[in-house]
Amino acid sequence: MFKKNQKYLHIGCGDNVLPRPFINLDSRKRKGAKQGKAYPLKFKSNIFDLVYASHVLEHFKKKNVLKVLNEWVRVLKPGGILRISVPCFENLTKIYKIDKNINNIIGPLMGGQTYKENFHYNIFNKNKLSSLMEQAGLEAIHPWDFSRTGHSKFWDFSQATTQEMLISLNLEGRKKLNKEKLEDLDMHELKKLIYRIKKKGWAI
Repeated sequence: MFKKNQKYLHIGCGDNVLPRPFINLDSRKRKGAKQGKAYPLKFKSNIFDLVYASHVLEHFKKKNVLKVLNEWVRVLKPGGILRISVPCFENLTKIYKIDKNINNIIGPLMGGQTYKENFHYNIFNKNKLSSLMEQAGLEAIHPWDFSRTGHSKFWDFSQATTQEMLISLNLEGRKKLNKEKLEDLDMHELKKLIYRIKKKGWAI
């Protein structure tokens, strides 16, 4: 279930338009979604409790990936969650070793290539993506289970399997609470932040 009074962003939604409190964003026109780029984002800083991007990050060139992550973290509230799914290089190589069918992995590795933005420039394993997420200002980085999310009933590639193996690497992390920037929050936001910290037992 989605939490009340929270604001979520779904980047690169495609046809998988999620219900409120998600704002759905895609580079192409989609019913129920805002049309716009995944980078840079046209949103103010510190406004979302959750940012979700499934099979989007691999569409950016290697030199730009950290910039993209920094931008996604920028729009998160302190303590907000960035939830990411990307093709998992380790699992895809295991799948290929099982069936030797390159057609089962070429899409996740290279992209569908059916329109301009649908090409992949990057591959990830857990160590690489975790390191990038940490550099972008996230902490408590860990795998997430799609079956335990509020959007589990809305299928996307984070749930896809081949040879009974997930094709995706699913990681999420929490935006760090920056003590030096706490004074920049207005009193209302500060009270909400303190409440969230106490409720979840986070230490500043």
